[in-house]
Amino acid sequence: MNAHFCRVGKKTPNLRKMFSLKELERNYHEFMEQAYNVMQSDVSLSDTLFYEASKLKRRILNIKGSNSNDLDAAF
Repeated sequence: MNAHFCRVGKKTPNLRKMFSLKELERNYHEFMEQAYNVMQSDVSLSDTLFYEASKLKRRILNIKGSNSNDLDAAF
């Protein structure tokens, strides 16, 4: 097999096509709202929801290709 036909490691997936940015942002806001709503009643669930929201935020920032330091606190 010649290296001419090998594409392994040369192609990267287009993340914009794999994930809908609007859907990810909607999910992020829903997680944040749910975490805030259950903060007083169930702290462990709130922490889990905040963690999931932070993972979504990292994915959104990765797709947008921006630096997290450039954004304001309101996201």
